[in-house]
Amino acid sequence: MTTTVIVVGAVFFILAPSVAWMAVLPMPFILWGSFGFQRKLAPRYADVRENASLINSRLANNITGMATIKSFTAEDYESERVGIESDHYRRSNRRAIALSAAFVPLIRMVILIGFTATLFFGGIEAATGQLAVGTYSVLVFITQRLLWPLTNLGQTLDQYQRAMASTQRVMNLLDTPIAIHPGTTPLPATTVQGDIRIDNTSFAYTNQHPVIEHLSLTIPAGQTIAIVGSTGSGKSTLVKLLLRFYELQQGRITLDGNDIRDLNLRDLRRCIGWVSQDVFLFHGTVAENIAYGSFGASIDEIIHAAKLAEAHEFITRLPHGYDTIVGERGQKLSGGQRQVWRSPVPCSKTHPS
Repeated sequence: MTTTVIVVGAVFFILAPSVAWMAVLPMPFILWGSFGFQRKLAPRYADVRENASLINSRLANNITGMATIKSFTAEDYESERVGIESDHYRRSNRRAIALSAAFVPLIRMVILIGFTATLFFGGIEAATGQLAVGTYSVLVFITQRLLWPLTNLGQTLDQYQRAMASTQRVMNLLDTPIAIHPGTTPLPATTVQGDIRIDNTSFAYTNQHPVIEHLSLTIPAGQTIAIVGSTGSGKSTLVKLLLRFYELQQGRITLDGNDIRDLNLRDLRRCIGWVSQDVFLFHGTVAENIAYGSFGASIDEIIHAAKLAEAHEFITRLPHGYDTIVGERGQKLSGGQRQVWRSPVPCSKTHPS
């Protein structure tokens, strides 16, 4: 478009400088209007993408929680919430489309003014003999070549703002600062003894009251302990702090005398066998889910782990045994069946629990 404007505009000024300015006159207004529309379109498309993400999130939650919704007979309630999110998305889309739809017609109106002025005043000069008729015919043709491509500018900027609204959300995610910085000290899994010391630690979730305050605890290597407390007292949080899912606000935790903040994050987590209270199974076979985390485990090790979890018998009764597909999030299994094998494979030599 820039090349067309420069080349055709230069030819225009060479052939008829007295008329050329009339064809060029709309361009500053078109550019000014284009950037003005762009500034107004940007927040509207950003609002569209935000509302689209909200309704997508709502639908995803409702689909995955379908059994819970039905058990509480909350279909009408959830349907109403989806309707509200849909209405917000529809209204934000309507506001963006109303502005973008007005853009191209306004550009064409400005172009029409320049085109008409060129034809009118150029025609007068041709009629009075100041401009050759052949030159005037060429001007009529190149005026179209000069101004008409500018109508595509509106569509280009509209598509640009649509893309930038989505790109900006991605870039904001990529620019999110890293909260957990891994250490550099290696921790070979075979050398870990398991001596854990928690020294005057305090932790609170964002903008909430502290979950753990000034806690000190020593767990000698080889000892089995139980941490007991009411719901919300920080039991799971303490384990997640050991795994460095969160960062301490005060104090430190050491493993075999090493501050866990100095240890390589992958090495630290590889040395810990964590059985989550939230059951999550990946789409795949029973064997793949049991061996998850110990990807090199043999079938004998997988069967041994299943026997320790007392899951071997019901697994063998499945249609394809250990090769049975469990479905997304283990939906083809009962709740009890999903829970029993989520402990790590204990016999893996490279991933001791």
